Amino acid sequence: RRCFSRAGDTSNELLGYIDRAAALGRDSLLGPFQSTGERFDSCLRGSMECTQATDGKVVCKITVGRSIQNRYGTMHGGCTATLVDVIGTMALLTKDPKRAGVSVEMSQTFLAPAKGGEVVTATGTVIKYGRSLGFTEVSIEDSSGNVLATGRHTKAFPQKKS
Repeated sequence: RRCFSRAGDTSNELLGYIDRAAALGRDSLLGPFQSTGERFDSCLRGSMECTQATDGKVVCKITVGRSIQNRYGTMHGGCTATLVDVIGTMALLTKDPKRAGVSVEMSQTFLAPAKGGEVVTATGTVIKYGRSLGFTEVSIEDSSGNVLATGRHTKAFPQKKS
């Protein structure tokens, strides 16, 4: 089953997470991750599931499978950056599903490795949500609650031209 949209395809079943949220609301973020097609976030397809989507907060479980591991058998730093991007965006979509925004700043801090085969929990929280900017924090923890990585993501909400 495909989980991404194709040009001209309007079936909600085939939309990525941003378009699904816009069409169906924040509850559409729940369940297996729906990537935006064959783009950067496709590495999370089959590895991530959103278990909670409330006002300003999302919680996701990620299985550190081979496709997101580095040569040392731990989660690749690029995957961690992708998680900060995607989960920060998902948290913003819980505030307004039609305002995904565009990234203007993002950072990650790596504290400990996420080992291959491990299931980690990523929590995204909206810190400030304004008219033109949204600020999020993401924390990635192991099953014992140890923080493995943190990140911040700032997104701009471009004003619609009249």
